[in-house]
Amino acid sequence: MKLSRIFSLCLAASLLTGAPAAAADAGKDITVIVMALNSDYWHMVEAGAKLAGQDLGYNVNVIGPNAETDAIGQANMVEDAAANKVAAIVLAPNDPVALIPAVGNAKAAGVPVVVIDMALTTQDESLYESFIGTDNYEAGGMAAGYLIKKLPSGCEVAIIRGIVGSSNHDGRCNGASDAFKAAGVKVVSIQPADSERGKAVTVAENVLQTNPGIKAIYCTNDEMALGAYQAVANIQKQKDILVMGFDGSFGALDSIEAGELTASLAQMPIDMGYSGVKAAVDFLAGKKLEKRIKSATVIVDKANLAKFKADIKEKLSKAN
Repeated sequence: MKLSRIFSLCLAASLLTGAPAAAADAGKDITVIVMALNSDYWHMVEAGAKLAGQDLGYNVNVIGPNAETDAIGQANMVEDAAANKVAAIVLAPNDPVALIPAVGNAKAAGVPVVVIDMALTTQDESLYESFIGTDNYEAGGMAAGYLIKKLPSGCEVAIIRGIVGSSNHDGRCNGASDAFKAAGVKVVSIQPADSERGKAVTVAENVLQTNPGIKAIYCTNDEMALGAYQAVANIQKQKDILVMGFDGSFGALDSIEAGELTASLAQMPIDMGYSGVKAAVDFLAGKKLEKRIKSATVIVDKANLAKFKADIKEKLSKAN
């Protein structure tokens, strides 16, 4: 059974069983606002957040806009949560600058904010209680290093990245680009596809037509990697171009298992969602939080896929 199907069944079970009775008490509501609810990655974060709510006795509501480009919609969600006086907000900001005023308003309203996945671009660390996320530049370098070992010396590669100006995607792109260049691998194209699979298909098709000699496409999220692979499968019938993503989403894992995607730099999104809610609960309990907490990453390919999936299934089984 595909991991995405297992996830759907486990999450449905968790929603049916609900959270502990304590979650109905006043002051037990935590709103988790992700960048968007349009990809497996954010649904994995959602699953981790809901599991934390069940374990810790809080009512966790996970929301997000329809696209990662909708910073206004996400800011409105932060404002609404603060106005509703929830106990805490866990936020994965889809724009590290545009969300600052909304987070500031939440602080002014007395609602603590834990930031996950993407750091706010601000020197005022008092706006939030803690940031939990990946060192994206380092992780981008790790992904490139993995591909470099599989590529011929001096070959050409392409990078398809997320929204221009996003610090997450800047780091993932720049870290990989610098590592490729240091190894003598030529990056012939860096193009944005806004983290969307459909856009990535078109971008990858154009890249392949313009640069028929490329040996690998690295994408700064899995949705774009899945789109890039579709383009490779359509144009390069031999499927000899390596395609690597970033996130470790269910769709990417299933694709790796099917022999399509080469690998994904997995961010442990279930753990990140869980950790975000736990940090908020710890703060509400009066515990001191570290200001910045580095989340774990691992490269997943066919060699370690079975173990990685088993670990995810074990975590999701808690929902039953």
